[in-house]
Amino acid sequence: MKQERLRIEWLDKEDKHTLYVKFALLELSRAGEIDFVRISPACFDRKLLSQEAIDALSPAQSFFVVYQNGQQCKVIIDISESFFFMSSAIAEVDLYFCTAYNPELFEKRQFLTPYPWQQRYDLGGYQRNFQRIEKDFGKHFHKLTRFIPCPPVMDLPARRFDKEKQVAITSLLFARFLQKKIPGLFGDFFDPEYRLFKRRYQQLFGYRKNTLKYDIVVRESLWAWPWHRALLIKALAALKGRKVFYGLSSSEEDHEQAWWRHDIPEDEHDEIDKIIHEKVSFPESYEEMITSSRLAVFPTGKHWGWRAITFLSLFSGGPLLMDKPIFEPYFPMDVFKVFYTQDEWEDLETVLNQVSDEQWEEIRQHNQKAFDRYLAPEPVGRYICQTVANQLKNRA
Repeated sequence: MKQERLRIEWLDKEDKHTLYVKFALLELSRAGEIDFVRISPACFDRKLLSQEAIDALSPAQSFFVVYQNGQQCKVIIDISESFFFMSSAIAEVDLYFCTAYNPELFEKRQFLTPYPWQQRYDLGGYQRNFQRIEKDFGKHFHKLTRFIPCPPVMDLPARRFDKEKQVAITSLLFARFLQKKIPGLFGDFFDPEYRLFKRRYQQLFGYRKNTLKYDIVVRESLWAWPWHRALLIKALAALKGRKVFYGLSSSEEDHEQAWWRHDIPEDEHDEIDKIIHEKVSFPESYEEMITSSRLAVFPTGKHWGWRAITFLSLFSGGPLLMDKPIFEPYFPMDVFKVFYTQDEWEDLETVLNQVSDEQWEEIRQHNQKAFDRYLAPEPVGRYICQTVANQLKNRA
């Protein structure tokens, strides 16, 4: 039997963190591979997903329905930074793409193996959260499938462009506002949301043209694994004769009871306080500087989550030094040339010294090809669609 094209009906709610997925599916639609339709919350059929389930979706979670040959598959995309943000809406869907996928959690039903350096932290809260979601949602774990795309913000920052482009972007933003308020206003001829996505993607793509200007550029906060991040800053401060820019911040910087103080040795408090209060000057935007650096360095995210800035570095292609991801992507991570810290940043200078100008360019070209194969919009969209198509096929 001839297979119909997949038709995707996307619940067009506030989805600021999943816009790259939306862009990926729009690209496939414009190429004629699928049909993609936005459905406003006011017009959405609550028989497909209850209002209670809709209310349980965060801005990092999107819902859509896929139709093919008289069958339907209800899907959630969840790019939350950790497993314990799992939505109760999982009970009402067929597939749940999960950025925080870890086989120990969801296949072996046991708590994940933390990094060796995390012995200094109390992980009891994480363990209790896993016990909670296993109790509440364990019977739905078979719906989970690997995912990752956790990109930089896809909304276009107009202020970063010249006045002529600012006018064009502002006009598109207004048109997108009208598009949301009056569905179907522009028909199939003009899609301001897609055009904004396309401009932002072209901006990100343009970072591949950046030349090597800096050695390392890091901006970190103490909101996650404080001593691990503080050790990175101390390692950067110890580098001599290198073009290094770094900054460390905390929203509780002047609070005597700031929670990070409980995770950092007391005899280090004064030094960390000094670093936090130092005025740091970055000559360019962080995105520009990261993608012009010899080595991008990233500690694991809050709650082990993937980081948008890591996605940006994989996109531009430069060498990375990072904690080995605990959450597994749908693609083999070893297709990228990435360094993993083995001893909590003591290997920083050694890795940096390995990256010559020639190797920097070689790694960039290699990683760009890997990104285009697995993480460009079209392959991301095709992974989602193929996974759904397989689900429908197995059900037939």
